[in-house]
Amino acid sequence: MRILALDFGEKRIGLATCDATGQVVAARQTILRRSDAAAAREIAAFCAQEEVERIVLGLPRFPDGRESPLAARIRAFGQRLSRESELPVEYHEETLTSWEAERGRARAPRSKGEIDREAAAILLNDYLSDQPERRR
Repeated sequence: MRILALDFGEKRIGLATCDATGQVVAARQTILRRSDAAAAREIAAFCAQEEVERIVLGLPRFPDGRESPLAARIRAFGQRLSRESELPVEYHEETLTSWEAERGRARAPRSKGEIDREAAAILLNDYLSDQPERRR
């Protein structure tokens, strides 16, 4: 099953997908978010083109497990995206994915868009590793 993971931000949304086997994850692109409606349309079109079957959105949490204030905003976007794409949307804890993408990898400096895509790939790898039927 092809899955799309999103690292949602108010300015940019990072996208990453896995292949149909769930074995290969790739950071794909970054969408500049002008509005929720425009972003949902663009992501829905990407899903149709790439034959995505499920969407995973990262939810930020505090260290004590409570959802951050941004989580409600992300859930609202997820509902809109589910309606637009006609695909199921799941949520997965994403704490520190952006930090890991930015600092956790020893590479040359990268743009914010590249970091957003990499954060989505980290989220998707984490999501897949938590799925018993998709153990690698």
